[in-house]
Amino acid sequence: MASEELPITPSLWPEPPPKEKVEEYLAELEKGPWPSHVTELKKTKYPVYIYGMGLVAGATPWATSAAKAPGIYSGVLSRMSHPWTRITPPVFEDHARVLIPSAQVFTTTLLRFLIEASRRYGWGLLQFIGGTGDVVINVVRERLIDLDIFLRRIGLDIGGSGDVMRNTVSCPGPLLCPYAIYDTLKARDFTYSCLIDWATYPQFPYKIKFKYSGCPIDCLKAQARADYVIIGTWRGAPDVDDEKLRQWIEEGGDVEELVRSCPTRAITWDGSRLSIDGSKCVKCMECIRRAYPAIKPGKERGLTVLIGGTIKSRSGPKLAKVLIPFIPLPSPDKLEEALMTVFQVVRDRIVPKWDEEGWRRERVGDTLIRVTWQRFLRDFAKFDPDLAAKITKATPTEPYYSYGITFFNMSEEQKQKYLEDLRKAMETWQ
Repeated sequence: MASEELPITPSLWPEPPPKEKVEEYLAELEKGPWPSHVTELKKTKYPVYIYGMGLVAGATPWATSAAKAPGIYSGVLSRMSHPWTRITPPVFEDHARVLIPSAQVFTTTLLRFLIEASRRYGWGLLQFIGGTGDVVINVVRERLIDLDIFLRRIGLDIGGSGDVMRNTVSCPGPLLCPYAIYDTLKARDFTYSCLIDWATYPQFPYKIKFKYSGCPIDCLKAQARADYVIIGTWRGAPDVDDEKLRQWIEEGGDVEELVRSCPTRAITWDGSRLSIDGSKCVKCMECIRRAYPAIKPGKERGLTVLIGGTIKSRSGPKLAKVLIPFIPLPSPDKLEEALMTVFQVVRDRIVPKWDEEGWRRERVGDTLIRVTWQRFLRDFAKFDPDLAAKITKATPTEPYYSYGITFFNMSEEQKQKYLEDLRKAMETWQ
């Protein structure tokens, strides 16, 4: 079935197919030894016949629509049976995007509530999990307000569609992963505590996405998929436990291969002791993945904040750039304090300027490219080296954000100066 919009001119619309043909197509999809989605859809209130009409006609049977629900400004997607189907009165299909728990972890009690909501207020259909990490519930238009009230009573909310902060996603972090440097689930929940109005009320040039990765491996691929990325990291070299390393070697661990696997040759082995040069370590996690728990993330832990990653946008795919290289996280109970530092920069400096300078349907990464990275941060957001030094607890010489995207446009003299500043900054960081 075609997914593109049909021509506006009615003369170009397809004719409604015969009922017998529609039923023939649907019956064919219920044959065979495999499970049939048509059979399952018939168990719900979904208008399967309209779906069949689209299959026969080779065109979408749905047209865009809009639903009015006082108090709900985001999270409701609406459509109606297309005029070419000649269905009178038209059938409306509304979807509610539900902002779900961190790391997409549901208790059985919460799942039962969601099933109850879908049956009581909708068609008995749930989508787990959409591209933005939401649960989508098909809902009867007249019951939207009732659904919203029900969801709020169980601690959930409708939102995350349109020009808002989309569903914020975190990796499982300490729930499942031994590499987690900080509590990603707590961080994600804290985002909604501070910025819930961003998720439920459209107010930006385009959408915003936050993603939280617990370590530099970045299983979420957040650097390529989010406007604001918070990744757990550390300063200096990974932490080596000599006793556990000897045990790892006795159990068959190949220490020579471990040394060879380091991309920057930061690891050396003298036959009895393993050393890692923190000034060369790029936090690739390769040694940790191979020899954990003998090798763990370093003891001086913190957060790295990146900005501007997207898969689809005006200027095409792009990886996020480092905004703040290191926010110290001396202990787990300091996480909210560190996150507030991030939110203050994003909320008070970055987003307001993006809101002013950004074009319609332009992500923050596109704006950074259009006006240049250096100009946006220094001239617009006033994110100068002194502020960076205050946040990172380092010297103002760190040039990490000064050029970034525009490096390839710099003169050779500027590039050499930048690389020299970067070398000095690396020495300062360690």
